[in-house]
Amino acid sequence: MYNKSDSRIVLIGGSGLIGSNLNSYLVKKGYKVIATFSKNSNPGMVKFDFTKDNLEKISKDFSEKDIFIILSAYGNPSWIAENKEKAYELNVKHTINLIDQISKIGSKIYFMSSVEIFDGTSKNIVESTKPNPLNYYGKTKFLVEEYLKKNCTNYHVIRTGWNVDINSKSRCVVSLTYKTLLGNKAKMAKDNSFTITHTDDLSASIEKILFKLDKKILHLCSPEVISRIKLADTIIKNSKNGNKMKYEQVLFSEIKYNEPRAKINNLQSENMEFNKYLFFRSPLETIREKVKYLDKIS
Repeated sequence: MYNKSDSRIVLIGGSGLIGSNLNSYLVKKGYKVIATFSKNSNPGMVKFDFTKDNLEKISKDFSEKDIFIILSAYGNPSWIAENKEKAYELNVKHTINLIDQISKIGSKIYFMSSVEIFDGTSKNIVESTKPNPLNYYGKTKFLVEEYLKKNCTNYHVIRTGWNVDINSKSRCVVSLTYKTLLGNKAKMAKDNSFTITHTDDLSASIEKILFKLDKKILHLCSPEVISRIKLADTIIKNSKNGNKMKYEQVLFSEIKYNEPRAKINNLQSENMEFNKYLFFRSPLETIREKVKYLDKIS
């Protein structure tokens, strides 16, 4: 039913960190792609605000052969903690409305979720790990996942960890840590760990599963876990500004956030049948590439 020649890939939120990279990748691979943006105008993309617009604004002839990938959401946990009502409106209410529209058409839905739906108490977080979000961003993702499970059949959830793209438009853990290390009184939690995935690898992995995935939930990220200290040290070692960077090692509990955060974000996958077809470079390689870029524009 779904194949490269007949199916259109519709990226809702094609101008974001993951969406812009995925759009470029799929176009280069010869897919029929429709990518949308809401505020960040992008050449070749369709303006679509799903808080106001219906899918007919994009196309009037969507069918069950098309595939929708929902990427659009508020994604800054700190901002979301201070703007919960706005975050709920977009990340939950209007996302569910969009899902209902797609379901009526019969198209397949891929929903991009996050490691933030977990509480960080498991050393390795796999697809079968029970969600328990600590922050409001994670809660919004969890609510949509639950809605899909209860109300839809033709859907898949893709959960990912922390992603890094080599540009200046999107915030990422490397650029944020780089900036923090250049400031005064930087603190790095020695018991904080996570995964770092290059967006090129994430896009390639999404493309590989589009017509093959039968699992409802799949974790897509680099399987190699890295600590906050290792991230900081790698930035310092590889940056031309390394001599200006320093930090104090502390416990994660000493880092002040405006709401609880998980200290362990070690997202892994238990679906070995798919993993053998996927490639994720080392997080150290991704960090070095991003640092080289940040040095260049600093």
